[in-house]
Amino acid sequence: MTTIPGQTSELQQIVELLLKESRWYVICHVKPDGDTLGCGSALMCAASLLGKSAVWGGADPLPPLYSFLPFAEKYCTGEQSVDGALVVAVDVSTADRGIPGVCADICIDHHHDNEGFAKHANWVEPQAAASGELIYELIRMLGCPITPDIAKALYVSLATDCGWFRFSNTTANTLRVASELVAAGARPHEIDELLDYSDSLAKIRLWGHCLSRAKAVGQSSVLSWLSSEDFRQTGAAESDTEGLVNMLTHVSGTDMTVFVSETDKGLRCSFRSRGKKAANELAAMWDGGGHIYAAGCTITKPLAEGLAEVEEVLARV
Repeated sequence: MTTIPGQTSELQQIVELLLKESRWYVICHVKPDGDTLGCGSALMCAASLLGKSAVWGGADPLPPLYSFLPFAEKYCTGEQSVDGALVVAVDVSTADRGIPGVCADICIDHHHDNEGFAKHANWVEPQAAASGELIYELIRMLGCPITPDIAKALYVSLATDCGWFRFSNTTANTLRVASELVAAGARPHEIDELLDYSDSLAKIRLWGHCLSRAKAVGQSSVLSWLSSEDFRQTGAAESDTEGLVNMLTHVSGTDMTVFVSETDKGLRCSFRSRGKKAANELAAMWDGGGHIYAAGCTITKPLAEGLAEVEEVLARV
């Protein structure tokens, strides 16, 4: 088995904590994506196999797109009353990207800007394409078999966070783990069908609004946006924006792409980079974070003002 450098002490400590405690509380990050949800789902499967009592959830609802994941029906939004449970944050880089008021005991993540906020153990491996790579090793160390349900959940984690193995963060270890997940029962063609061929007309119309507004900014950036009125007109949900920023990256010659979505929690901004400019450095200007190639932040300003601010920054980079 190819190991992930630096895993030994942190991983062993996490294994001991999880095996010792009878109750787990698995937390996903805000605006949950395939990586955090795939990791959470896989850990819920492992908890069931080990006879543990477990709950999982996050600050935001589980997007309907991922309702096929094992234990999706158990996902809870907001803080849950689970006194005494071991709190495990998966793919969560900072405390404020978890659930307000809930302190993590363990954090398992691959974001290089992770703050190490968990109380007992922080296992952070930035070279991993997805946190799912780490959860795969963890579940094996817990002594659990990689069941078809676990394989499906972790395959979703890997495939979505590395663009179906097209993004530059894909490594030999990513492909090794993916191969072993397929051997264990993950069905790539079925997962692709569920994730990429089940869109509603409302979502397609919403994307049309955004794509029609795409504009070039500065030397090699593209910016677009959606307003709360766009969601009202189309009947689409906020979760329907997942993957939209990646569509904007298809513009030839683009090094930086930014998508801004107006929500009741502020302007949620997604940044995608092709490497010449760091997405996480731009997101950090608004107290956001992420990877070099993918990052995000929330701007607490009116839409027009926030857009003007983002455009001004992009014009200079």
